[in-house]
Amino acid sequence: MPSMNKKLLALLCTLSLPAHSASEDKARDKASDFVNNNVLQVAAEMNSLVEKSVFLEVDNYAQRQILVGEYGRIVVRKNSDSAWVQANVPVQTTITAVDFIDDKTAWAVGHQGVILKTTDGGHNWVKKFDGVELTALLKVSLEAQIMSLTAAFETAQVVDIDEDALDELEMQLDDATYKLEDLTVNAGIEISLFDVLFTTADYGLVIGAYGAMLETKDGGDSWQYIGHKVPNPEGFHLNALTKDSENNIYIVGEAGVGMSTSDSGNTWRSLDIDYLGSLFGIEVQGSTLYSYGLRGNMFISQDQGYQWQSLNTGVTNHIFSADWLNNKELLLVGAGGLKLVYNGHQFNNISQTSQRVDITSVKVINDDVITTGLRGWQSNLKNDLEQGGLK
Repeated sequence: MPSMNKKLLALLCTLSLPAHSASEDKARDKASDFVNNNVLQVAAEMNSLVEKSVFLEVDNYAQRQILVGEYGRIVVRKNSDSAWVQANVPVQTTITAVDFIDDKTAWAVGHQGVILKTTDGGHNWVKKFDGVELTALLKVSLEAQIMSLTAAFETAQVVDIDEDALDELEMQLDDATYKLEDLTVNAGIEISLFDVLFTTADYGLVIGAYGAMLETKDGGDSWQYIGHKVPNPEGFHLNALTKDSENNIYIVGEAGVGMSTSDSGNTWRSLDIDYLGSLFGIEVQGSTLYSYGLRGNMFISQDQGYQWQSLNTGVTNHIFSADWLNNKELLLVGAGGLKLVYNGHQFNNISQTSQRVDITSVKVINDDVITTGLRGWQSNLKNDLEQGGLK
């Protein structure tokens, strides 16, 4: 099976964008039929072999662990010595990411614009948002953009403004108008969400394909679309986000796009990573950031993302995920069973040549290292790193 990372896997499963219908009523009926018969309306099936499913991410809180993956399959356990229990999930869409808030509350996101929440530690999930609602938010966002750009363009025409700036405004207005005209009733269903992060119980961000970004300030009771308010005018896919100890939020994605906010999304600045490939993850330690992605590319910033330097990892495997083994060593995993340890000075490739299955995520929990991938999950002791690498 060819190598693929969890974001590409999600994108490959996302529906193709349909042609715009001349009949709005016909398009709406078609979208309704799709929703009524698709994975948004069908609960995930219980499966005795669920632990062998494709899992895309793992998260933990106070020993409690959750794995999320294809067909709406989510499994949870109280600690590393407990058995995995399959959760009750109201959808069969692929779940791409999960984020714990406390030992009872967690959020998960996935295909078809799905946002899920649990309040019992992961055993039962409720759908809080999906692509149908996302379509409505996209429409509101585009209408607001058109109104703002129209006012700015009209003002610019009567004041002394640079001709290039005027042309840029006109291009932005034309682009927003075209997107609104081309918006279909099931446009939101075609957007996969790739990551979720809550900095408090109330404030959360969700990111995904085509520059999608959603924000909540009331604990997920309502969501706003803010993809047009961030420095990503091309609408590149947004793949991963994290925060530091000061609650600065960092996001990376396709074509080397990166951004951060220090005031809970009120203002954003670009991260000048100087890379044109996709970045799949970002890790933080103090004021130091590490971002990684395609073909073993990895970058470091030691000043909260203002300046970046490239690191020579010595590998060409895609890097999909990372976690800290301790306060000095970062374990990176990825395509072809990649396992790479970085100690701040050099990289140690501990991959086993006999293990070539892609690893989609990793989480270090005390002495255990949990990995997920295309054949389920695995758990190993950190001490195994000293004995030829993880199995």
